[in-house]
Amino acid sequence: MSPTDLYSATLSALTDARAQMLSPAWQAELDKLTADQRLTASKALLRVEQAILVLSNAALSDIAGAMQANEQGLTSATASLEDALKDITKVQDIIQTITTALNVVGKILPLL
Repeated sequence: MSPTDLYSATLSALTDARAQMLSPAWQAELDKLTADQRLTASKALLRVEQAILVLSNAALSDIAGAMQANEQGLTSATASLEDALKDITKVQDIIQTITTALNVVGKILPLL
């Protein structure tokens, strides 16, 4: 996969996750969880937003090599994230999958 395709797929998966995490359905699922679980979900949303901003502001030419080096991880993480987002009722699975995807993105660009 080309760096451009990896970049697009990663950014698309993250923006899809952000959209789901801002939806009324997601909020309804969060209402069923404990305060600690809701806090974890909120922190995950902030990390997703940060990753989107960092990726969006990065010059692809500067990160192409790192993206290629992490191709397998990115491909796997984005596919897993897209799959996890299909069932919004599995909040914990989605958060875990987001964390895995963000860990791979963190190998390419520093995230806070």
